[in-house]
Amino acid sequence: MRFWTKIHLVLIATVSWAFASQAQLTAPGRVLTLLTQYSNTAKQDSIFVFYGDIGTLSARHTTGNSASFKWYRYNPLISNPALRFEQFAEETGVAQSNQLNLTEGGYRVVITDITDSTETFTCWLFTDNVTLNRIDIYNSCQFLELNPITTPSSYNIAYDRFVYHDLSRSNQPERNTYGQQYFANVTWQASESRIELASSSALKLVIENPAPLYNSTYTVTIQNPFGRTLTLTTPEVAAIATKADNLIQVDENGVWNDFDANAEYEALLGLRLESKSLNCDSIYWRITTESIYEITVWRDSSLIAQRNEAFPDKKVMVPGFYKVYHYSVNTLSGCIDSVITDIKVDSSRISADAIPNVFSPNGDGKNDLFRFSDTDESIRSIRSFTIRIYSRSGKLVYTYSGNPRDWEGWDGRTSLGAEAAEGVYYYIIEARGWDDRRFARGPYKGFLHLFRGK
Repeated sequence: MRFWTKIHLVLIATVSWAFASQAQLTAPGRVLTLLTQYSNTAKQDSIFVFYGDIGTLSARHTTGNSASFKWYRYNPLISNPALRFEQFAEETGVAQSNQLNLTEGGYRVVITDITDSTETFTCWLFTDNVTLNRIDIYNSCQFLELNPITTPSSYNIAYDRFVYHDLSRSNQPERNTYGQQYFANVTWQASESRIELASSSALKLVIENPAPLYNSTYTVTIQNPFGRTLTLTTPEVAAIATKADNLIQVDENGVWNDFDANAEYEALLGLRLESKSLNCDSIYWRITTESIYEITVWRDSSLIAQRNEAFPDKKVMVPGFYKVYHYSVNTLSGCIDSVITDIKVDSSRISADAIPNVFSPNGDGKNDLFRFSDTDESIRSIRSFTIRIYSRSGKLVYTYSGNPRDWEGWDGRTSLGAEAAEGVYYYIIEARGWDDRRFARGPYKGFLHLFRGK
């Protein structure tokens, strides 16, 4: 591998020396040599790139004899393409002619030596003097915009600089490939790693959804097509935006579980609201219910340094549709953000299918109680509940009032503790939901059979 590398280097050096010895139009001090991409010919001219405002060209006749040199500069403003090369200098009786302090553009030299042998050479000269002056900063609640300002302007670079003309075509159209590629390789970095930047290589950087929530400096690096790197860093940019975020939990039998938009919840619904908002000092909560108009049923506010959670009054969470609004506020900047969560509290429900019509309180552990089946699903959002059980003669033998979830069922004993006789009994259920729906009559009364046989 090392032997190949040495041979490779020798070949490169030999080819480079041979090319330099034959080239009759050179550009001392250039940093890069490119070739045009004329469309109608295989013969291309050189593009010499200089860093700075000016460049130098040097010409000699292939024979090395003394000669006369006529220098021309391309003027794209002349309407007739055939006349666009205008002479600007002439030198005679020298073997080599040098032109200094040349600005960007197209150049041609016509060389006639003492034997009247004439040679013509054409090239294009680019002067990469672009400077990155500053980064303009526009900081708002919705987005942060960072706009690097260059001299010349980025528009001028893309459309007016680093231009050559296709001399192989009769109308000599403009080619601005290198100008338009000047900002093709742009990267941005933030000193704060928690700020996510888009992967696009646009010169102007816009950070949104959300705007930055942390203070940071920002560095832009431009790698231009001529191998030159321009870089600049902003001062620290204060984050002024805020991002509202929250965690909502529901009370399920004394356990706080995360709110699930697809789950069903019954009244009275206990809520725990926790703010997860960023870059704010104050937080606000508001719960509204939907009717003809949106009505606020509960609100709360606090400094986030003091507390970040709130517990709405369960009494307001009766059956219905609600919106939980959470606002985060950065009072110094005046920026506000919000997030909205929709919550449905089930309408009251007693499923008639869950009421049995037979039971056998004989102590065998099977069907010993007259009670609702699957209480979690069959009983929803009930404020008050009463069940009365009568004998066939109309005598009240059992009654219960309270929370239907706390009702363990009728064990077949009368209110005095005696075992009720086998037979047919009549039950009446009356209940009222948190939405004021009343449950009575209809399917909520009927006959049940009590058996004691083993």
